[in-house]
Amino acid sequence: MIAPIRQEGSCGGIRPGGLGPPASQRSTFNVQALPFLAALLALLVTGCTPGQIVAHQFLKAPRRFPTLIHPEPRVYFSFPDRVTGSIPVQHATVGEPPVDLAYRLIPPGDYGAGMGVSNLIVRGQSRPIYRFPGHPSEQPLPCRGTVVLLHGYGLDHETLIPWALHLAEKGWLCVPVDLRGHGVSGGDRITFGILESRDLMGLLDELESRRQIMAPIHVLGVSYGAALALRWSGLDPRLRSVVAITPYDRLGTAVEGLRESYAPWVPPSLTRRAAEAMPGLLDQPQGGLDPIAWVRDRPRPALLVGATSDPVAPRTSIEALQSASPGSSAMFIPETSHEMAPFRLDLLADPVAQWLSGSTPSFPSTR
Repeated sequence: MIAPIRQEGSCGGIRPGGLGPPASQRSTFNVQALPFLAALLALLVTGCTPGQIVAHQFLKAPRRFPTLIHPEPRVYFSFPDRVTGSIPVQHATVGEPPVDLAYRLIPPGDYGAGMGVSNLIVRGQSRPIYRFPGHPSEQPLPCRGTVVLLHGYGLDHETLIPWALHLAEKGWLCVPVDLRGHGVSGGDRITFGILESRDLMGLLDELESRRQIMAPIHVLGVSYGAALALRWSGLDPRLRSVVAITPYDRLGTAVEGLRESYAPWVPPSLTRRAAEAMPGLLDQPQGGLDPIAWVRDRPRPALLVGATSDPVAPRTSIEALQSASPGSSAMFIPETSHEMAPFRLDLLADPVAQWLSGSTPSFPSTR
C-alpha cells in the first residue's frame, strides 16, 4: 500500500495505523492484503469456514493486525515532520458505541506546499516516492470554510497531510481524521460506513460545539474514506460538497479487486463468499454496505476521481456512481494505480479546489 519516508531534518517518524515498519522507513503499507494473510493464520485455530474467516478479518480494526504479516509497500511519500509537529493531535469521544477519534486542525496559511516524484529502490524493486516539501505557516490566511479529510483502509490521517497543506494554502481549514479502528483512534472493529458515518456526524457536532470549524463544510475521502464520504454526505445536510477519490461502488467489487491485486493465490469464490457474509455480520441486508445503494437512496453531487489501472475502484464503478448521483463530475487519471491516485496532486489539486469553490472543475489534459 502506502508508506511515509523520513525527510531530512524531520523530527520524528510515522507508522500509519500502527502497522508500519520502523520510522526510518515510513511508507504506505500493503494493508489491503492483511485480511487475507490474517485469515490464513486464523484457519489454523478456528472451525469457521474460510469465507467467514475472511469476512471477520475485514471487519477487524486494521491497527490490530499482527506485525508479522505486513507485506511490502508499493508507494512511498514524505512530508516534513516539523509541519505536523507544530499542530497537535486532538481527540473527541463520539458515536454509539462511543469511540475516541483523533484529528488535527490545519488552519489556512502559507505552508510552502510543493510536490515532487522520483523512484526509490527498496530490496531491488523500484517504487514511486512522492515528496511534499513544506514548512510551518507563518502567515495566516482568511478562512473560506472547512474540509474534513478521510483516509483509506488501514492507513491514518497523516497520509492526507499533503492534501491538507495544499488546501490550507487555498484558504480552507482542514481536519484530517483517524477513522474508527485506525491510527490512534479507538475501536476494535470497523463497519464499512455504518458506524463511521454516525461517528463523523458526532465529530462535526463536537467540532461545532468547540467552535473549531467554519461553514461551509466539505469532505474529501480516499478509497475506503471516499465510500464513507458518500454515505456521510447523504445523511448530513451540513456537508456542502463531496470529493471522492477512487471510491468503490460495491463492496464485493472492492474485495475482489484487493484479491486480484494483493492476493491472487486466494480463490475468487472465497472473496465472493466473504463479501456476501459481511453485511449479515453487521445486521445489514445484502447490498447494505455498497456505496451505490447509499447514493441511489440519497443522491448528492460529488467529484469522483478514478484511476485507469485500479482493480479496486475500476472505471465501471466510478461511472456507476456518477450515473446514480445527478450533478456529479468524474475524471480519470491515466496509467495510475489505486495506491498512487491520492498523491497525484499535480493533476487533482486545481479541479478539487474548483469543485470545493462551487465551480465546474476544469480537468487538465493528460496527453
